[in-house]
Amino acid sequence: MKRERIAPRLDRLARLGRQRDFSSAQFQRALDSAAQSDEKAEVLARLLTEWTGLPHTSRDAEQRWGEIERLAAKLREKLGSPVSLQTALLHYFHSVSGLLKEPRILSEKDLAVLRVNAITDPLTGLYNRRFLMDHLNREIARADRNDGIVSIVLLDLKGFKAVNDHFGHPVGDTVLVKTARIIRELLRGVDAGCRWGGDEFVVVLPSTDLFSALTVAERIRTKIAETALPAGSGVHVGLHYGVASYPADGKTVDFLVKVADLRLYQCREQARFEGQERRHHPRFAVNDSSVRVGPDGRLRLWTAPLVNVSYGGLAFRARRSDKWPPRGKGEIVRLPLERRSIRIRALHSVALPGGVVRVGCAYV
Repeated sequence: MKRERIAPRLDRLARLGRQRDFSSAQFQRALDSAAQSDEKAEVLARLLTEWTGLPHTSRDAEQRWGEIERLAAKLREKLGSPVSLQTALLHYFHSVSGLLKEPRILSEKDLAVLRVNAITDPLTGLYNRRFLMDHLNREIARADRNDGIVSIVLLDLKGFKAVNDHFGHPVGDTVLVKTARIIRELLRGVDAGCRWGGDEFVVVLPSTDLFSALTVAERIRTKIAETALPAGSGVHVGLHYGVASYPADGKTVDFLVKVADLRLYQCREQARFEGQERRHHPRFAVNDSSVRVGPDGRLRLWTAPLVNVSYGGLAFRARRSDKWPPRGKGEIVRLPLERRSIRIRALHSVALPGGVVRVGCAYV
């Protein structure tokens, strides 16, 4: 039986079965018009499965449906008033057959609300921590199958405690709601924004490498910093963030979250040093990563360990014998990180102990 052809008619049959004054004759006529004789058993099996949540085969459905119709007629005769099909179903599957151990009477609307509440945060409307862990596991599994990538951004509001202390928790809740709205507006349809807890949020970015994720994080940070929360209050908060990417930074959910949290901590630490508030883009240490460098465009490529990355650029350790930064227009350095190459340009260098220099670069 073609499901696409029968699906709209199944919806009508399901609605007839939920009516308070259920009519067996009307339902039978609708069933006859919805399905051919050899399809009716399968239709009944799908309907009974939907109404009760219990799996049904075609043979079970035919047998039980006859018993349910006879039971409904007896109930109407004894009670002398209309009896809904739901009443007959509940009585048959719970009291007569004992197949339904713990009956619950819920409408589809109630079930939909329960499903939404189970995966969302009640204050902000973003996904909750439970959904995040399941969703991130699925995205990592998909990236592993397709040789893809997925990044996460751990966000933490800066100065949120002061808002609660000076203006009270109602204003603090408003700040969280407004922040969640900004996060939601700046994400794609395939991305997921989640509330991690307190004033921390997590963004899951499928098919997004580390540097693109930094761009998204910086876009969110800038928007939040420019927005008065709530509107007209003059209250502004900042944002710290840490980014991690699969598979470059880890291959499990726990490890990715740990790396993102470590980089979030590094981002917070920058603000403790004098003058660091002027730095627009936080820097992150990148473990066991390197760049392939051709300083003058003629030498063979060689590998240099990466010191840190940020939205604005990155830095690596080079040999002191090479001249940095290169003269003229500057040479292009390629970075084969996260299964792709990006172009960067060396801008300045600083001599370090041990015969090496630290070369600062910008993305081209």
